[in-house]
Amino acid sequence: MKKGITLKDIARKLNMSVSTVSKSLNNDQAISTLTRERVRELADKWNYVANESARHFKLNRSFTIGLIIPDLQDHFFVKAINGIEAIAGKENYNILLAQSHENTCKEESVVNMMIRNRVDGLIAAITKNTTDMTVFEKCRTVGIPVLYIVREPLKEHACFVSVNNVEGAFKATRFLIKKGHRRIAYIMGPQTMPISMARLEGYKQALENSAIAFDSELVQEVNFTEEETEKAMLALMKLEQPPTGIFTFKNDITLDAISFLKRKYPERLDKIDFTDFGNLPLFKYLDYKPVASVVEDFYEVGRQAAVLMLQMINENKTSEEVKYSNIKIPCKLITN
Repeated sequence: MKKGITLKDIARKLNMSVSTVSKSLNNDQAISTLTRERVRELADKWNYVANESARHFKLNRSFTIGLIIPDLQDHFFVKAINGIEAIAGKENYNILLAQSHENTCKEESVVNMMIRNRVDGLIAAITKNTTDMTVFEKCRTVGIPVLYIVREPLKEHACFVSVNNVEGAFKATRFLIKKGHRRIAYIMGPQTMPISMARLEGYKQALENSAIAFDSELVQEVNFTEEETEKAMLALMKLEQPPTGIFTFKNDITLDAISFLKRKYPERLDKIDFTDFGNLPLFKYLDYKPVASVVEDFYEVGRQAAVLMLQMINENKTSEEVKYSNIKIPCKLITN
């Protein structure tokens, strides 16, 4: 393998010190214009590329931020990635991206990989089943700050950036109430996920705000599979008073619920209104879709997360030392 051109090669050719060459390439004004021009001219001619690894070693930084998400196929997480990259790139930071595939064992493996690669900081959207935060605590003990996005961890004093889930759920439920619905169900995610419980809280607040009694039979918990959504829908449809409005945890659940109605209860399809979180672009092509969706600004979640992470890295702070560690981005409701 051919060795690249080094500062020593340029210095030897121009009969200069390595220090002078380095300063010239960094446009140090202490070096004469003529010298800087001579160095740059030869560097361009020889296609010199700076050795970033050496600079990083000297600064004791990798200039890399680790990022773990559950699934790259979820375009909402892709928006968060874009927001993170927009900020990190301006500060010459690279992103080391990995997927957990909603698997806690895989998540532990990729966190350890991030530690071995000595990332300067770690941003993570934990799996839906993550309850043991030990591997993330390991990051802190080796000096790597950790920040969580989208899904709140079961951990006190954690740095966390997400949307305001209580606010979003309140708006989605209130929209159904304003349409005249009084029997409103909520198909929620796993209770182990704080984000799911936050949306349950928003749902309850909207009911209470309109003097509608909370009915636990109208709340169904699913684990984001089509089979579980169908079971939840069947339970709701078999109630003596089935719901006329359904608020769901996310778009995928709504689509599975509508599919179930088409196959099993087609006569009720036009009698049930849905609201949810997400607003998939494909909704505009569907005949049956939620009447309104909560729009989550995941790009802004990613952007704010990157800003906070860079603050933690530059100030050498842990999540416990960051004053404003819980950031919630406002949601808005749009009609479909």
